[in-house]
Amino acid sequence: FYRLGIRHALLAYNVRNTVADGCAERTDSGLSRWGVEVVREMNRVGMIVDGTHSGYRSTMEAMEICSAPFIFSHSNVHSIVPHYRNIKDDQIDACAATGGGIGINGLGEFLDDVEASSESIFRHIDYVAQRVGVRHVGLGSDYVQDVEQFWDWVGDTATMWPDKEGAPRRRTAFSQPEQVYELVELMLRANWSEQDIRGVLGENFLRICDAVWQ
Repeated sequence: FYRLGIRHALLAYNVRNTVADGCAERTDSGLSRWGVEVVREMNRVGMIVDGTHSGYRSTMEAMEICSAPFIFSHSNVHSIVPHYRNIKDDQIDACAATGGGIGINGLGEFLDDVEASSESIFRHIDYVAQRVGVRHVGLGSDYVQDVEQFWDWVGDTATMWPDKEGAPRRRTAFSQPEQVYELVELMLRANWSEQDIRGVLGENFLRICDAVWQ
C-alpha cells in the first residue's frame, strides 16, 4: 500500500477487524497480535497511524508502541460531548505525547449541535489547545456533500453505527468548508496568534507529515 502511495490509514472503522477493535464495538479488546505488527510496519515504512474510529484500548496500545507522531484525524472531545466516536482526555494526552495531533470533526452528532455551528467546533479546538497546546490540534471536518445519503447509509448499518446510549438519532448537519472563515474569526476573537491559527489551518498536520513520511 505504501508503494501505491498510501501515506495514512485508520486502524479500524467503528467495528472490529483483524487489526483492532473499533470505537462502536461491544467489547474493547485493543490490538490483535497482528495489529501490533501492523503499527510497527506502518512506522517502519513511514505511514501515519490514525486512531479515529478505533476503540479506546486499541488507540492507547497503538500510541504506546508507536515510534512516530500519531493522529486522530477527525475526532472530537469526549469530555465535552460523551459520544463513542469522541476521544477521552487521556487519549488526547497520549496523542500529544507522541508529537501528533487531533483534527476536530464537523459532524453535528459529535458536537451535540444539529446545525454544526462554528462556535461548537471552536469549543473542541480550544479544549484541545488549552489541554495539550495549539500545535497538537487541527481541522478534520469530515465533510460530506450528500448529507441525506450519508444518514440513509448510517440507518442501514446499525451494527456499525449504533445509537448513542439508546438516544434517538438526529440527522444533524455537517460543517461547511466556508465555515473556516468563521473559525478564523473565533480564533482571532480569542486573541490567538497568526502562527497558532496557521497551525490549526494546516501547518500542524504538515509538521506531522514531514516527520513521518519517507
